[in-house]
Amino acid sequence: MFPIENPRRRRSSARERVAEHLLAARLKQLHERFVARPVKPASRTDRLPGLAARPLDGDATGPVIA
Repeated sequence: MFPIENPRRRRSSARERVAEHLLAARLKQLHERFVARPVKPASRTDRLPGLAARPLDGDATGPVIA
């Protein structure tokens, strides 16, 4: 006769396979999300108003020496 497997071992093995599948699916989603579309940086004209509106730090209020 065939040996009967331990039900706990079968459940554990099934859980492990499901976890591996879910992890693989999630990694594929993340890969497609972040690799598929190239990121174009914001243009300078889009960034400047936001940067100009920020307050200066206390140390940066002195004279500017270039």
